[in-house]
Parts: sequence; structure tokens; C-alpha cells
Amino acid sequence: MSKRSLVESVLSLLDIEDIEKLKAEYFNGNEEKLSFNDAQNEEEREEMLEEWLDSIKWKFVEELKIELYDGIKYKIKFCD
Repeated sequence: MSKRSLVESVLSLLDIEDIEKLKAEYFNGNEEKLSFNDAQNEEEREEMLEEWLDSIKWKFVEELKIELYDGIKYKIKFCD
């Protein structure tokens, strides 16, 4: 399973309207972040998420973090 597929599988288990922010961390220390505004509807969030996922250089991602509005955090660590 590819890194992106794994992340998409995890995200599909969550309600997108519960997600506050996402962060992809690369092996070199760089980061790509996505934050949602709680006023955004599900459709806007889905579109933003898809664009963000497309922009990620998955080959170089070391870790992905998901933070929900209720404070719950998820971390996916990739080992290459």
C-alpha cells in the first residue's frame, strides 16, 4: 500500500469536519501543513484536502500528523 493510500484510508475513517489540521513532515525536516477553518463546509474541506494530498511529495514523507478539534491527535510514521 502506498503512503498516500494509507493516509487516505485513515482519513476515510474520520469525519472531515472534525479535522482541524494536517501536517506532512519530510525526511529533510521540511513540512507541508493544511488547516481548516471551522466555518468551512464539508465540500470545501474535501476540495482543499484533495489539493493538499496532490501537492505532497509522498516518496519523501517521513510522518503525517492529524489533529482533531477535540484535541485527539494521530500520527502515521513511515519507515523507508
